[in-house]
Amino acid sequence: MIQNLRGFVVSWNLTRCCNLMCRHCYMDASPFPGRASSEELSTESCLSILDQIQEVAPEALLILSGGEALLRPDFRLIAERASSLGFWVVLGTNGIAVDEGLAARLRETGIRGAGLSLDSAVPERHDAFRGLSGAWGNTMKAIASVKKAGLPFLIHTTVHKGNAGEIPEVAEKAYSLGAQALQLFFLVPSGRGRFVTNITVEEHDGLSKALGQLRLRYSGKMLINAKCAPHLRRIFQEENPHDPDVRGFSGTGGCPAGTQYFAITPEGDVTPCPYLPLYGGNLRREPLSSIWNHSALFQEIRDRKSLTGTCGICEWKHACGGCRARAFGATEDHLAADPICSYRPGSSPKAPSASGGPEAYGQECSVSLAWTPGALARTKRIPAFVRGMVIKKLENMARDRGLAEVSETLMDEARERMTGHIPKSPP
Repeated sequence: MIQNLRGFVVSWNLTRCCNLMCRHCYMDASPFPGRASSEELSTESCLSILDQIQEVAPEALLILSGGEALLRPDFRLIAERASSLGFWVVLGTNGIAVDEGLAARLRETGIRGAGLSLDSAVPERHDAFRGLSGAWGNTMKAIASVKKAGLPFLIHTTVHKGNAGEIPEVAEKAYSLGAQALQLFFLVPSGRGRFVTNITVEEHDGLSKALGQLRLRYSGKMLINAKCAPHLRRIFQEENPHDPDVRGFSGTGGCPAGTQYFAITPEGDVTPCPYLPLYGGNLRREPLSSIWNHSALFQEIRDRKSLTGTCGICEWKHACGGCRARAFGATEDHLAADPICSYRPGSSPKAPSASGGPEAYGQECSVSLAWTPGALARTKRIPAFVRGMVIKKLENMARDRGLAEVSETLMDEARERMTGHIPKSPP
């Protein structure tokens, strides 16, 4: 059965203000950014942008983050409005500001769950990476608070040279705390992350294979997912060719940047990926629909034929595509080869056809299984360039379960899984 079926995701960095000084921060956020009050979007602008997001992606998973999003005085107003518009709203936070009272209020606003940062199983190492003594303890308190409020939570861990060897311990800690998923973010050299020592190509390959076993160890207990590592689909498919869940780990079509996912900066710039400092436009000057549908950057990102180097000739490029932000960080060319990938094009007998398939974005797909009228109507709200892929995956999901039709209930479950198994908050 396919796990973690991806839907349409929007990440919104609401502010550059933060109460930590994390070594890897791609936003270069800090307690005193200077420009926050003058350049960041106003409350009125944020509420207007929510309407624009609804026009482009009416059922989006909306991740509200920062900096530290909770430091915006109008955070609750923005979150409540987003929830009222039907978005699946989750919070990305370091947890410093989260206590029992705030956790309860977050649930009242319609927040569906939270992603909390934990970068080491050792408190002192986590504190050093996050730039604040006591950060570990604050995270533990935040976890206890969201659990008491009935909010599901994920653990977010940035993988780098300093903690790559303790990922199994981090996974066990996340599981013992009751996390529904461990999201591993492979370091991208963006913002302050440019000055953090990354793992080598050989270490990346070794860790990738170990993650396959780790994922199986926690199967049915806690999802272990990875971001900024589209190569994992290839590695897992080669290592576990008979595992029906392989595709769900790394996502169908590789990196979703610009195809199933986009990000908005505190100043209103729109990018295919928050780690990629290139923008399709600014929401102060043009509507989101125009940026999303017509900007040269987004069109270029979606065309895997535009890739260069080994990524350009790789038979996995439609199923992987490499990390465009990591390529840019290493070469200042977002279409260049991903430097952390060791694969030699043409060397795998399990490689897919280079012609594409459902990953060839923009192609429609007719249904081949029965659909309830309500479910079929909802497909019209899925962005056209991923609609065919989503239809195919929903039908495969139904067949795997022995179902005769695709229902709205199945679509809701698939939508939950795109968050990394964050379910609806209990009533």
